Amino acid sequence: MDVTAWLRGLGMERYEPAFRENAIDADVLCNLTVDDLKELGVASVGHRRKLLDALAELRARTGPRQAALDPAEAKGERRQVAVLFADLCGFTEMSREADPEEIVALLDRYFEHVDRIVEQHGGHVDKHVGDAIMAVFGAPVSRGNDFERAVRAALAISDAMPNLSRALERQVVAHIGIAGGEVVASSTGSATYRAYTVTGDTVNLASRLTDAAARGEILISEAVRRPLAHRLDCVERGALAVKGFANPVPVWCIAGLRRATPGWLFVGRCDELRQFRTVLEACRETGRGRTVVLRGEAGIGKTRLVAEFGRDARNSGFACHSGLVLDFGAAFGRGAVQSLVRGLLSLDDAADVKACMTGIERAITGGLIDASGALFLKDVVDVPLTFEDRTVYEPMDNAMRVRSRLDVLTRLVQRASRQHARVLSVEDVHWSDGQTLRDLAALSATVAECPPVLVLSTRTSGDPVDESWRAAAGAQCTLIDLGPLSACEANVMADRFPVRRQTSRSAASLAPQATRCSSNSCSTTRRKARQAACRVPCAVSCRHGWTGFILKKAIAQVASVLGQFFEKDAVDHLLDGADAALEPLETCHLLRRQGAGFIFDHELIRDAIYDGLLKSRRRELHRRAAQWYAERDAVLRAEHLDRAGDREAALAYFDAARSQASLYRHQSALRLVERGLALADAHSAHVALECLRGTVLHDMNDMTTALAAFETALELAATDDERCRAWIGRATVKRVIDDLDGAWTDVDCAAAAAGRGLLREEARIHFLRGNLCFPRGDSDGCVREHGQSLALAREAGDPEQEAAALGGLGDAEYMRGRMISARDAFGRCIEICRRHGYARIEAANLPMRAITDWYAGNAQTGLDTALACVAAAEKVGHLRALAVAHHAAWKFRHDLAQWDRAWEHVGSALRCARELKSRRFEADAIALRAELHRVAGRRREALDDIGQALAISRETGMTYLGASHLGVLALATDDAAIFESALAEGEALLDAGAVSHNHFRFRRDAIDACIDRGLWDRAAHHAAALEEYARREPAPFSTFFVARARSSHTRRAIEARSRWPNSSGFGGKAGSSVSFTPSRPSMSRFRSMQTRSRRSRMTGSCAEPTSDRHTDDATERRFLGRLLSVATSEPDPFRTMMGRSRQRLLPGAMAIGA
Repeated sequence: MDVTAWLRGLGMERYEPAFRENAIDADVLCNLTVDDLKELGVASVGHRRKLLDALAELRARTGPRQAALDPAEAKGERRQVAVLFADLCGFTEMSREADPEEIVALLDRYFEHVDRIVEQHGGHVDKHVGDAIMAVFGAPVSRGNDFERAVRAALAISDAMPNLSRALERQVVAHIGIAGGEVVASSTGSATYRAYTVTGDTVNLASRLTDAAARGEILISEAVRRPLAHRLDCVERGALAVKGFANPVPVWCIAGLRRATPGWLFVGRCDELRQFRTVLEACRETGRGRTVVLRGEAGIGKTRLVAEFGRDARNSGFACHSGLVLDFGAAFGRGAVQSLVRGLLSLDDAADVKACMTGIERAITGGLIDASGALFLKDVVDVPLTFEDRTVYEPMDNAMRVRSRLDVLTRLVQRASRQHARVLSVEDVHWSDGQTLRDLAALSATVAECPPVLVLSTRTSGDPVDESWRAAAGAQCTLIDLGPLSACEANVMADRFPVRRQTSRSAASLAPQATRCSSNSCSTTRRKARQAACRVPCAVSCRHGWTGFILKKAIAQVASVLGQFFEKDAVDHLLDGADAALEPLETCHLLRRQGAGFIFDHELIRDAIYDGLLKSRRRELHRRAAQWYAERDAVLRAEHLDRAGDREAALAYFDAARSQASLYRHQSALRLVERGLALADAHSAHVALECLRGTVLHDMNDMTTALAAFETALELAATDDERCRAWIGRATVKRVIDDLDGAWTDVDCAAAAAGRGLLREEARIHFLRGNLCFPRGDSDGCVREHGQSLALAREAGDPEQEAAALGGLGDAEYMRGRMISARDAFGRCIEICRRHGYARIEAANLPMRAITDWYAGNAQTGLDTALACVAAAEKVGHLRALAVAHHAAWKFRHDLAQWDRAWEHVGSALRCARELKSRRFEADAIALRAELHRVAGRRREALDDIGQALAISRETGMTYLGASHLGVLALATDDAAIFESALAEGEALLDAGAVSHNHFRFRRDAIDACIDRGLWDRAAHHAAALEEYARREPAPFSTFFVARARSSHTRRAIEARSRWPNSSGFGGKAGSSVSFTPSRPSMSRFRSMQTRSRRSRMTGSCAEPTSDRHTDDATERRFLGRLLSVATSEPDPFRTMMGRSRQRLLPGAMAIGA
């Protein structure tokens, strides 16, 4: 039978190309269904009805056909079929929990739905096994496109589950497997019972695929994918080991089936295709990619050309991944870059959290990313961060997060493209925000060094891919500007539309005009399309108009309100729970499936439909959409309220921005705040948004703009509560930029404005005051304010502020020289942080815990803490914490005489200080280097460094570290005048008031320097001063050095009386010190010798002091007894006594300041 002649006899010759390109011959013709006709492009109801009637007449005329055969009587034969298994997820658990009658009713409803879908798609229900259905497509009747029918049935079953769940009031989810191949189809059984069924490996494979499919997944075999590869939205899931198969079987997960495209002829664009093919060839030959920018006005054909680029790339062996930038309605995680990453990870847009995690783990195993990059990849594909993830992510500054995210993105592209050449395409870049443009610039720079090709499409008007963007990308781009088609090409394209005969002539005449209008703006294009819609269905609006009466116009309009991408459940909500029939819209090429949702085939289609809504109807639908997203997506809720013109839109943007900021998406939060400010008409909303804007900018380290935001909020504030919050924000910023006086003033104003019930704000005020007391040296005020902040935080039930206050108390106690109390406060702070995940506060306080461990004599514990701080701070890029951690680690390395390891921390500490632009940290790091030079005997280098450190301290203020540096100078110099001057100036600084660590470190070095010179009385003087300073809370550090100075003094007195009674001392009056210059090693040599003599490293914790004085007479008598016992037998009693006394004083602890 001649199909072409049959169509012409019906006056349907326009569909002849579609029938021919889809291989509709005489055998297939009689079995065509209404869905087949829709797929072939027969959109008109009248035409479909006419064809269906003719088909029915044809079937009746040709007599009983294959479809009329009784399956039970069919003879056995080998057939190519698709076997589908659909199984309920969690049925076993459901059976245990529910009543058996309820389970039977559930199964009946489930089988009723699924059986009907199978039959509607031309399949045969083979059997029900428990909760599973087995269906066959291709036997006993073959329809020519059985694999496609099986896939469509599977998608329909998956789509039907939400409605079935609502009807049953129980969640019902199916997982489905489809395998294709040869089977034996026959009637099998006995004389009593016979049934038609199929057997073979294909059946076994389909069952195994079902078992391997996750909840809601559809897995298919390679045999099913291959003939539909150009139309399937699917991702590879690797190879599955199946019992009975010699080799693992490739498996694919499908999310959708695109319409058949051969019927739509690609017209023109030969030069552009030639350029792209040249890029592909160059990429394959050189292993280096290129960025191709496709630019043209709306509706000029960019999307169609990108699709053709993809077809050419796939034919050339490239893997293709695509993304789309939406101007409205894009949920977070569905952006263009996220879609590309999901594609590279073999994930579809519908993948849930579990599937995404599986994809990330697979990428790590496959070497696409490092394990350290998993955290940032989670952020890209919108996988919620775990508690452990947040402890790493929170302490990072925004720049570190953005940089790490880009590093992971570019590394993924590099490694994936080296495994397989790829084409990455992103459409509608003109809608991109700043973050997306930066991501695309990074990708553009990356593809220049590895095999992928990056294709970007953008409109000519508002094109962001300009010279500045290309300069930032640092890579050459091939720019393709699309112009209108020629008149001949336009006529060819117009002839391809299945339009009514009476309009075909006007279509051909208007097509060149439609293409020429591409030089106009987007709005002009839409206006001309609407004007042409009444005459010819060749423009965008016409595409909606000529099918509107059969496509349930209301559904299309509701969908357009949701944006270019939407999910079916949202459409159902806007239709009052009705089950929206979206397939007709898909069949007529207005929509296509994308992941778990649908997308308009072109943005102009959506715009044309949306423009047809009355404004009042638009606002109503946007409000209902906002209700739908209220508990699902704060950003989309705000955007819909914005489109509805709702007065709550500004505050909705506030909520959305706050939620984004809590997820560390500061750029997104800032964009939302800016939009909220543009809409805000009430003072309260404006103030709240400005304060939030200031907080976000503070977290992004943009202090200048943050201060301006809080000042704007203060100007607009109308109530004391609003002014209080604005002053707190302003004070917070001023403290960071060292405007301490201004911060004090703002804190006082905030305290005056704080009303009753603002416990959190009051706690914050006292916390800020405590922090401001610290640089002033007001230790009592620091303790008082942080104590009040702690009490208020506990009363308000705010554990975060409680942790911050405890950290402040630790600083205050440290400032007062109470190191044991400081260590305890830091410990409680860290405990709360770890319990609640306040990683940023923990990162700031953990290095101080290590520092106070040093004063408490906890050598190994403190070193481990310090090294852990270094690793954590490096991981998150917290420079200040990293600098303090290196200082702490240096102290332990130094006092354990691990000189080489100590050098490693000096360089790192200095780099951190200079990157932070912190002169105080830089001075201290240089002083650490000076000490290591001194220990190594490099006196000149030591003096140069300590001189530089002192110069910086004099510039920034001697109160913080000046006395400590003078102590190092006194140790390093061999000039008596400099020695005396350094000690005198250091003591004067301590008397005038200096930060606590100066008292400990200066007195320690002064004691050592005096002992080196035999100035025993002077050493005892510094010991007494240290003891007096630490009297209120002695620490092992002060206890040891006081005892050491006194033991040395006692030993020298005994030696002087017994052996050298008439000697004179160094630089002092007779009798003012023991009168001889000892012939003993220098402190540096002494420390080196002690290191060699140490047989094992001491570990454990030092017992806390039990009295205010630890060098009483009994202690001195014990020192004296031990000294006398070794003096007669040891050649160097000083060295031996010191080694033993240190071990006696600090059993199981580090050798502090040896």
